[in-house]
Amino acid sequence: MDIADMNMTYIFGPPPAGMDLTESRTFEDTAVVVTICMLAVCTIIFRLVVRGYIQGARLETDDWLIGASGIPLIALLAASILGGTYGFGLHVWWITVENMVTMKKILFAYLIVYLFELLLIKVSILMLYRRIFGMNWMIWTTLLISYGWCIGSMIAALCACEPISYFWREIIDPTSGSNRYNFYYYYVWNAAANVVTDILILLVPVPIVWSLQMRTTQKIGVCGVLLLGGFVCVASGIRIHYITYLHNNIDITWALGDVAVWSTIEPCIGIICACIPVLQPFVRSLAKKMPSLPTQHIGTSQMPSVIQRISLHKLESSKYDIESRTSPTPFGDSEEDLDPLTSVRSRVEIETDPNDTVSGEQNLDPMAIHVKRVVHWSVD
Repeated sequence: MDIADMNMTYIFGPPPAGMDLTESRTFEDTAVVVTICMLAVCTIIFRLVVRGYIQGARLETDDWLIGASGIPLIALLAASILGGTYGFGLHVWWITVENMVTMKKILFAYLIVYLFELLLIKVSILMLYRRIFGMNWMIWTTLLISYGWCIGSMIAALCACEPISYFWREIIDPTSGSNRYNFYYYYVWNAAANVVTDILILLVPVPIVWSLQMRTTQKIGVCGVLLLGGFVCVASGIRIHYITYLHNNIDITWALGDVAVWSTIEPCIGIICACIPVLQPFVRSLAKKMPSLPTQHIGTSQMPSVIQRISLHKLESSKYDIESRTSPTPFGDSEEDLDPLTSVRSRVEIETDPNDTVSGEQNLDPMAIHVKRVVHWSVD
């Protein structure tokens, strides 16, 4: 009999006494990953429709990147479902050697796609920061770290075995190659580095927002929206927890079931969190138009928007000395501090002469927040 047709008991020996080899988590795991992936895909579509069609805005780099992330996400979903068919969530003694080889091929492909998917999400978030705040050294540094993490992880994965096919052929022919290192430690350290990059990305906007001329409660509100990405770190931590079960575990296919599920949940949460700051203005505007909802709880107050081009604070001219001062719109006592991420209706008054004032008003978005900027121009 060909070894590929044999059961894994041929390699690992008999299972522990009393174990139900027919036990399977495949159906439950598949239901979870399909649900969360469909939610993430719907969020992407909703974001692109709101930005490009409803708001009539030009799609920016961050929008295109988050849209592109849907492609590898579908690939992850397919690999997760296919992996469940060949071994994820099943006891290792129940599957054949041939299925084990196929499962490890799927696992290797899953890892590469997973890294690429996370890179798209990370860069999309950083490009959103660039659109809001302009490019600075913190965004540049985090961007380089994210690229370095992804490229380094891919190279490490591709160089783990000699040849690469030994990753899945080791079961059939242990003498056909060699492992350069223990892949378990790759999983752990790669996941840990991923969490570090996520934390760095979360912290990038905090000092920038805190330096804006806004009330403390408004700054906290803005940071709160941007820090929603912290849920990704929670998912990453849970994933690391399940990865630890792979260490010296003979029943590796059973343990891989949870790892595959959380490896799919993690990027889905990342996509949803990346879209929330962009969708918040539309959702708030829509909610205020629903008569069944009390508007006082929706937030009718107005405040300076951080999505407004911060470059307005950096006006430069070779002929004029520009002094810019920005004042937040007054808030009533009953108003909430609220929509930090909407577009702005800005009013600029340019004083060329004490008796001659030119006023201009620019409506940048139908969901308007009123911000008054007074710019004094003086001729040397």
